Amino acid sequence: MFPIIPLVRTLFRLILFTSAIAFVASQCAAQTQNSDTPFQFWPRLNVSFELTARARITGIVEKHNGEDDFYKQEKVGAAFSHRWKRIGRQRKGENDKENEFTLVSGSDYYFIRTDQNGSTKHEHRIALQATPKYIIGPEILLQDRNQIEFRWINGVYDFRYRNKLTVDRPFKIQKVHFTPYASGELFWDRNNHSWNENQYAFGVRLPYKKTWMLDLFYLHQNCTTCSLDPVNVFGTTLNLYFDWLKH
Repeated sequence: MFPIIPLVRTLFRLILFTSAIAFVASQCAAQTQNSDTPFQFWPRLNVSFELTARARITGIVEKHNGEDDFYKQEKVGAAFSHRWKRIGRQRKGENDKENEFTLVSGSDYYFIRTDQNGSTKHEHRIALQATPKYIIGPEILLQDRNQIEFRWINGVYDFRYRNKLTVDRPFKIQKVHFTPYASGELFWDRNNHSWNENQYAFGVRLPYKKTWMLDLFYLHQNCTTCSLDPVNVFGTTLNLYFDWLKH
């Protein structure tokens, strides 16, 4: 019989935790509105399919307001990643297979539609990245993503380098697993010839078995070349995992 009671209990706890996060975010929003700093909501959906024991493809849909400018952006994309070497010491409660390896590399493609004061811009973006991962201390995961982006915005070429450092640690209260994390990211833009943007974020990942994971976060963005600066964000990412190898 399907374990409906434990599932309901788990979902109830997740709802309570999500409500607490939402309350904190609403307080942050009130403070940022009082200081005339825009507050945005960024939703994202990732659907991942395991192709082999070390390869994955992910479909991505997301919507951003104020990421590079004040304009609304809708993104669809696909990401391919390959895992190279397993970490010797595995963490308990890990449901993202990529966090079990010391190096993950990959490539992404995005199509981005931007609404700009009644007009529309289109961007084609190709990204290449490599992310070394290390377990330090008591199950603390440290990862450093290095990413280069080739961008064509209405036919105009641009190049960008991004470096993102993330640290997290899983916890468990009764049967509920959760992983708080913090991250910081720097952007270097070719057309502006400068480190023109930085982001830092604090969040929590809420996994359920090996099938899905909800990511809730607060992000602050500074950008010296954007029309909107700074930007405060409350974001959610729903990750769905499908393992064809088990079928």
